Amino acid sequence: MARLFKAVLASVVVASVLGGCATAKCADCDGVACAEPKGTTDTVNAMCVVNPKDAVNPAIPAAMWKGQKVGFCCKGCVPKWEKMTDAQKDAAVAKSVKTAK
Repeated sequence: MARLFKAVLASVVVASVLGGCATAKCADCDGVACAEPKGTTDTVNAMCVVNPKDAVNPAIPAAMWKGQKVGFCCKGCVPKWEKMTDAQKDAAVAKSVKTAK
Protein backbone atom coordinates (compact mmCIF):
# COMPACT_ATOMS: atom_id res chain seq x y z
CA MET A 1 0.00 0.00 0.00
CA ALA A 2 2.84 2.40 0.82
CA ARG A 3 4.41 1.76 -2.60
CA LEU A 4 1.14 2.51 -4.34
CA PHE A 5 0.78 5.77 -2.41
CA LYS A 6 4.35 6.80 -3.30
CA ALA A 7 3.77 5.95 -6.97
CA VAL A 8 0.57 7.98 -7.10
CA LEU A 9 2.19 10.89 -5.29
CA ALA A 10 5.16 10.84 -7.66
CA SER A 11 2.80 10.85 -10.66
CA VAL A 12 0.91 13.86 -9.33
CA VAL A 13 4.12 15.78 -8.70
CA VAL A 14 5.47 15.02 -12.19
CA ALA A 15 2.17 15.98 -13.83
CA SER A 16 2.03 19.29 -11.98
CA VAL A 17 5.61 20.14 -12.92
CA LEU A 18 5.25 19.23 -16.59
CA GLY A 19 1.83 20.77 -17.19
CA GLY A 20 0.47 24.20 -16.57
CA CYS A 21 1.41 27.78 -17.20
CA ALA A 22 4.85 29.22 -17.60
CA THR A 23 4.18 31.79 -14.91
CA ALA A 24 2.74 31.56 -11.44
CA LYS A 25 0.49 34.57 -12.13
CA CYS A 26 -1.92 32.39 -14.06
CA ALA A 27 -3.49 30.86 -10.95
CA ASP A 28 -6.82 30.14 -12.65
CA CYS A 29 -5.20 28.11 -15.41
CA ASP A 30 -6.47 24.56 -15.75
CA GLY A 31 -3.05 23.30 -16.90
CA VAL A 32 -4.28 21.81 -20.15
CA ALA A 33 -5.41 25.06 -21.74
CA CYS A 34 -2.18 26.80 -20.82
CA ALA A 35 0.18 24.06 -22.00
CA GLU A 36 2.23 24.68 -25.14
CA PRO A 37 -0.25 26.11 -27.65
CA LYS A 38 -0.49 24.42 -31.01
CA GLY A 39 -1.54 26.21 -34.17
CA THR A 40 -1.57 29.85 -35.11
CA THR A 41 -3.54 32.76 -33.83
CA ASP A 42 -5.00 35.74 -35.66
CA THR A 43 -4.79 38.03 -32.64
CA VAL A 44 -2.91 41.32 -32.52
CA ASN A 45 -0.80 39.92 -29.67
CA ALA A 46 1.41 36.83 -29.62
CA MET A 47 1.73 36.96 -25.83
CA CYS A 48 -1.19 36.93 -23.36
CA VAL A 49 -2.59 40.37 -22.51
CA VAL A 50 -2.96 39.38 -18.84
CA ASN A 51 0.28 37.35 -18.47
CA PRO A 52 2.65 38.61 -21.19
CA LYS A 53 5.22 35.91 -20.39
CA ASP A 54 2.79 33.26 -21.68
CA ALA A 55 2.01 32.73 -25.36
CA VAL A 56 -1.52 33.18 -26.68
CA ASN A 57 -3.36 29.88 -26.91
CA PRO A 58 -5.47 29.76 -30.11
CA ALA A 59 -7.87 27.32 -28.40
CA ILE A 60 -9.02 30.08 -26.02
CA PRO A 61 -11.61 32.44 -27.55
CA ALA A 62 -10.22 35.91 -28.22
CA ALA A 63 -11.82 39.18 -27.14
CA MET A 64 -12.41 42.22 -29.33
CA TRP A 65 -10.75 45.43 -28.19
CA LYS A 66 -10.93 48.61 -30.26
CA GLY A 67 -11.48 46.64 -33.46
CA GLN A 68 -8.68 44.13 -32.83
CA LYS A 69 -8.73 40.57 -31.54
CA VAL A 70 -6.70 40.04 -28.38
CA GLY A 71 -5.74 36.59 -27.17
CA PHE A 72 -5.17 34.87 -23.85
CA CYS A 73 -2.96 32.04 -22.58
CA CYS A 74 -5.76 30.32 -20.66
CA LYS A 75 -9.44 30.65 -19.84
CA GLY A 76 -8.60 32.03 -16.39
CA CYS A 77 -7.25 35.21 -17.96
CA VAL A 78 -10.54 36.12 -19.67
CA PRO A 79 -12.39 37.27 -16.51
CA LYS A 80 -9.26 39.13 -15.37
CA TRP A 81 -9.27 40.99 -18.71
CA GLU A 82 -12.97 41.78 -18.36
CA LYS A 83 -12.38 43.37 -14.93
CA MET A 84 -9.68 45.75 -16.27
CA THR A 85 -10.40 49.41 -16.89
CA ASP A 86 -10.06 50.78 -20.42
CA ALA A 87 -6.70 52.34 -19.52
CA GLN A 88 -5.46 49.03 -18.09
CA LYS A 89 -6.57 47.21 -21.25
CA ASP A 90 -4.74 49.73 -23.46
CA ALA A 91 -1.56 49.27 -21.42
CA ALA A 92 -1.91 45.47 -21.40
CA VAL A 93 -2.32 45.28 -25.17
CA ALA A 94 0.64 47.61 -25.72
CA LYS A 95 2.80 45.53 -23.38
CA SER A 96 1.80 42.16 -24.86
CA VAL A 97 2.45 43.34 -28.42
CA LYS A 98 5.81 44.88 -27.41
CA THR A 99 6.81 41.70 -25.51
CA ALA A 100 6.24 39.59 -28.62
CA LYS A 101 8.64 41.64 -30.77
